[in-house]
Amino acid sequence: MYLAIRQAVAEDAPDVLRITKESFSLYQDELNVKYEVKALSETIETTLSDIVNHAVFVVERFGEMCGSIRVKKLSDDLWYIYRFGVSPKITNSGLGSALLDAAVTFAQNNGAKSIALHSNSKYYRLARYYYGKQFYVHSTSFDRGYVRALFVLDLTDGGVDLSPAFLQ
Repeated sequence: MYLAIRQAVAEDAPDVLRITKESFSLYQDELNVKYEVKALSETIETTLSDIVNHAVFVVERFGEMCGSIRVKKLSDDLWYIYRFGVSPKITNSGLGSALLDAAVTFAQNNGAKSIALHSNSKYYRLARYYYGKQFYVHSTSFDRGYVRALFVLDLTDGGVDLSPAFLQ
């Protein structure tokens, strides 16, 4: 299988937005949620802003973009992963893990001591996936209308101030 992972450029914004909408639509359908999934109201402008101002990685298989992940620096020690998704046509293929590895490596190479992300704690398959990648649940909240778990991956012995992640 021909596979390429690279950092997104401005011209990738439409495909990154398409992948985001596809993957988060599946998320919404599988959980049968009644709240607004913010990723589904994203625009080309917000996608482009993330590409320009943060790190967005994409995975291509046979020349077609099929996944993306975004990561941003919240403090000197803490980075945050968001809008992580792969096309529903190719889930469970290892491409998501390759993307996650790229984002973690990028953050670590740029000083991250911990990486955080949020996910619905009731999405068992996704929670189990993050546990398998050595993330743990730091805390939960109900501030968005569902049980939202803050998953953390410690890259060092911990001691990182996670408070900036609570605002995401």
